[in-house]
Amino acid sequence: MKRTTVSIFFPFLVLLLFGKSFALTNEEATHILKDYIKTEFRILEMKEAPLEGFWEVVCGIGQDRVILYVDKNLRFIISGQILDRQTKRNLTLDRLKDLRTVDPSTLPVENAIPMGEGRRKLYVFTDPQCHFCFQLHEELKQIKDLQVFFFLYPLAPASYEKAKSIWCSKDRAKALEETYQGKELKPPSCDTTAINKNMEIGRRLFVDSTPTLLFQNGKIVEGYVLPDALENLLKLSSGL
Repeated sequence: MKRTTVSIFFPFLVLLLFGKSFALTNEEATHILKDYIKTEFRILEMKEAPLEGFWEVVCGIGQDRVILYVDKNLRFIISGQILDRQTKRNLTLDRLKDLRTVDPSTLPVENAIPMGEGRRKLYVFTDPQCHFCFQLHEELKQIKDLQVFFFLYPLAPASYEKAKSIWCSKDRAKALEETYQGKELKPPSCDTTAINKNMEIGRRLFVDSTPTLLFQNGKIVEGYVLPDALENLLKLSSGL
């Protein structure tokens, strides 16, 4: 009789003492966070956090993705970034970049500078003072059956002024190439709201370097890409 009692209640005691470390349910996370997030949200994903003793909870708020960390005793919530001193990485930002998705059809191409014609499409966030952007630009001109949309995305105040001058030029594609080459353009004299909108989109997609490439299948690649690798990515993303 005593052995039976222990066998029945021991699993219950283990669950009582340690159950919160085994899993965090969607319902629990929603209940915990609803008092913290003062707007409509949805739980997209939950898993062990890189910080010991915490769950990582990915929330969708409108079009944005937010990561919060909930301790396994369900008492503390951390809203912030986890920095790894050993690897020199921002683990939260890396995770957000992994989660980002984009439907190219939603991109406002009227705010971009088009180049070329073709069935294949590529969308590039570019800084007019970025050397690797210029290098990529020159290589993209050699690729057939490709239309590229360059979104001016200045990462520094000086680049921002140059981007505005490019946007106000009669031939924007030519002005972009000339700026890459170091030519000074006339001061801007038109509505440059498009650049601010580009920067808003980039921030939402956690674009923090240029060039950043967006492919037709929604894949995002940061940095300069070698020609052969770029051609393979274009084939994979377009099926052409």
